[in-house]
Amino acid sequence: MKQLLVIAIALASTNAFASRARVTSLGSSAHILDTQSIFSNPAKMFLMGDFVSLESGQTATGTNPVTTGNPNNNAEGTLVRSMGDAKMGLALGHKSENASAFGLRQIMGAGDVTEQQNPVEFSYGMKSGDMTWAATLVYSNYDDKAQEIKENSAGLRLGLLMGAWDIHAGIGLASQVKDKVNDLEFKGTGSYQVYAGYTMNNLYVFGDLTIAGAKQEVQSTGAETHKADQTKITLGVVDSNKKDGNEFFYGAKLVSLKFKDDVTSVSTDDQEKTELTLPIIVGLEAEATSWLTLRGSLTQDVVIDSSKTEVGGTTVAETNPGTNSTVAAVGAGLKFNKITIDGSLEGLTGGAATQNLNGNTLLTTVGLTYMF
Repeated sequence: MKQLLVIAIALASTNAFASRARVTSLGSSAHILDTQSIFSNPAKMFLMGDFVSLESGQTATGTNPVTTGNPNNNAEGTLVRSMGDAKMGLALGHKSENASAFGLRQIMGAGDVTEQQNPVEFSYGMKSGDMTWAATLVYSNYDDKAQEIKENSAGLRLGLLMGAWDIHAGIGLASQVKDKVNDLEFKGTGSYQVYAGYTMNNLYVFGDLTIAGAKQEVQSTGAETHKADQTKITLGVVDSNKKDGNEFFYGAKLVSLKFKDDVTSVSTDDQEKTELTLPIIVGLEAEATSWLTLRGSLTQDVVIDSSKTEVGGTTVAETNPGTNSTVAAVGAGLKFNKITIDGSLEGLTGGAATQNLNGNTLLTTVGLTYMF
């Protein structure tokens, strides 16, 4: 118990720009501004000082192709520096959604490498009057000559901040996996994301549209075995109230998702899944002392929570409302001058939120940030 208390105290931060551990603890609420925000809208690097951040640990759950994210069981680091009116950023190890979440790589049924390997991101932006813009290029390349597996991806993110508007777009330029041993080849056929957010006093209103496509082929013959498409639409609002360094927020979003996979080799295996959910979130972040910050959130699907899965035109699963979706996340942090160390305290096991807190799963996400 004494060791756990020492660790818990050592992972904290009063710095508003902490790490992905902070984002996880606050339920990934859309209104949060953090060093991780540049991985959605790169122009947001102008809303914080220059920094270097180091990240490690598990932050996302689920590997099903209809989920919104990939398991980030990885280390990553980011450096952002100013150059006059411009800013540049370099990120190593961040698994971009351009290739994973809306790139649909999870339809690949075999092979050891379906995610990005050692990805690199380069960002550049300028500020001019009330308008700030930035762009990010995403790239990864991997070749295992012994196992005959190749992976490569490329993507582009564009971000704009103008007055109360927060606008960004993501484009998957390339996404490919070749697995000669299993005689498979995955190809992204197009992935696009458009997002717009608007701040009105305490309210943050946002909308998101994501469209993705991918296919899988037999590498030796070129015969198509899978052809998948996914469309996701999100509309939401968050009310944030700040006072004396503390914040309490709550909000809701309506999420509509449709995933379809034409299994061309066996038409009776064609899959289609539709979801409509209304998750709500309640969260808070409070300064316990000048150096210690505590934070947490609670999310749950309410009122609207339906899901239907068909295989070969036959319904194999249908829930309305769905299974229990309540998730509590807790985090803490500590600030040492310009250095912050941050951690999430919820337990994650095997890629699922078990809500079990113990010494083996404690501090699943840890980050260190230095603000210049």
